[in-house]
Amino acid sequence: MRRKALVVEDDAATRHALVDLIASSGIDVDWAADGETAVGYLSRQSYDVVILDLVLPKISGMDIMEHLSCTQPQTLANTIVVTGVDVSEIRRLFPDVRDALAKPVIPSRLLRAVRICIGAADDRDQARGCA
Repeated sequence: MRRKALVVEDDAATRHALVDLIASSGIDVDWAADGETAVGYLSRQSYDVVILDLVLPKISGMDIMEHLSCTQPQTLANTIVVTGVDVSEIRRLFPDVRDALAKPVIPSRLLRAVRICIGAADDRDQARGCA
């Protein structure tokens, strides 16, 4: 089963770099340039990993994490925040996110966090008997 990621980033150059990096790992990637589009994707489909910027048009990344904490806590647990703001503050406010990485992102660190999320998805599927 191919795994699925959602990249939510408003800066086009950063978004394309993140999408290309994740896709090069054999993961199918959807992307959103604003929070409203991201919430639409998240309401229609499940993702094994979400890479989320915080400063977004229409709906902020913080609001998306609040939404996920209420509606999809497992997705929040597989969310990697990529931001220019203080990552320790993100960890304090949302301790359930998988990781919080400062921009510019170190590709190997992001891919390591993505692999952890994919491993968690594999474990969930095996527990449900969906290999």
